[in-house]
Amino acid sequence: MIHFDKINVRESLEDFLKIEYTDGLQNEFNTMDALINKLKKDTLVGKYKTKSFALGVTDNIRMLGNGNDRYVLTADDYTNAAETAEARFDTTKLMGIFAITDETIVKGTTDGSIFDVLNDSLGRMNLGLKHTINRFTYGSKSGKIGALKAAATITEETATMPTIAEFEMTNSLSILPGMGILIVDGAEKYQGKVWQKYSESVGTEKVIVFIEESLSGTMPTAINANAEVYSRQLDVSKAVVPEYTGLEDIVFTKNNEIFGVDRNVFKTLNNTVEDLAGGLLTETKLRDMADHIEVSCADDSSIKLVASNHKIISTVEKQMYQFKEYTIDSANSAFHLGRKDVIFDTYALYKDKYSRNQNVALLDTDKIGELVRKEFSWITSGNHQILERRDGSEMYEGIMTKYADMYIDAFKSHAGFINAAETIA
Repeated sequence: MIHFDKINVRESLEDFLKIEYTDGLQNEFNTMDALINKLKKDTLVGKYKTKSFALGVTDNIRMLGNGNDRYVLTADDYTNAAETAEARFDTTKLMGIFAITDETIVKGTTDGSIFDVLNDSLGRMNLGLKHTINRFTYGSKSGKIGALKAAATITEETATMPTIAEFEMTNSLSILPGMGILIVDGAEKYQGKVWQKYSESVGTEKVIVFIEESLSGTMPTAINANAEVYSRQLDVSKAVVPEYTGLEDIVFTKNNEIFGVDRNVFKTLNNTVEDLAGGLLTETKLRDMADHIEVSCADDSSIKLVASNHKIISTVEKQMYQFKEYTIDSANSAFHLGRKDVIFDTYALYKDKYSRNQNVALLDTDKIGELVRKEFSWITSGNHQILERRDGSEMYEGIMTKYADMYIDAFKSHAGFINAAETIA
């Protein structure tokens, strides 16, 4: 085994990881085309952030008239404040692990391509980090991703292959091959890793999962329809570990406890959500909902962004074909039709494959965002070394963390549609 300390590579790699990589990563994450970057950002400097949300306004303005009346102002005139709810915002830890082996290092240093190899490895980690953050934005603190559309096909374990489950699921675009997931089928929990994904036709996607662990210790012979899929858990035997707070919790779930506020008690803080029941999202529906937010919220809210999956946003665009622009480039024999960005009234229509469950989120981007305690940085062991050897292996690992979560400046300044049709009949 060759230790890369002896070939004068470690310090160069660590300097790259500490400085160039982390600086580049921050810039890359802050400029990537993602919903989270279309929302505001705030930095958490204390232990947590507390904000008071009023259920109305304080009635402390009095008309005294233009005469010399003798109306007496008392303390009650200024202290009959509206009921308020106190919310507490904190952050959760996101962790990425980078690993590189002795073999990779030796090969890379032999032919001079060590930094190309390093960049390839980091690129794969970046892909995972970007994917996870995009998934978090639309998700739930519960970690739930989706559910099986039908019972899974099970291939039982053999001498050469583990137990394999194959199925279609909702929100399958939110998972990638190599990602760990937890399947909850009634009282049973199965931990597994996504092996492959493939599409037999447009609009369908099959997921193939290696089942690695079972709550009961018995590998499944069947997984039923509607079994739920969660992100991978550290301990399959325990309750699901909470993760990032996303739009599923903030906008689409009513009467839940979120950020320390029980919306079953403070019902006025629930968002307006309309069930389209498989119907089309129309221009009329969008306009009516946006108008509703502007006239019903006391905090000057205005919808600025409408986010959903490509098919649903396309149904709105197709209804506005008559407004498409075109240009003719005679020199290059080109005909340019349509717009890259579609603005409807005062808000942009945003297509995002990570949007879930045929939902449409209408957001006031000034009143929702990401709260960050610390941007991505490497954890060191105290000796400022990033790469540490995993005991008993040829692998060197570096752990990167970020502390963040979503937060809001107003509870009901956003709205949503659920069960929207994805095609125009």
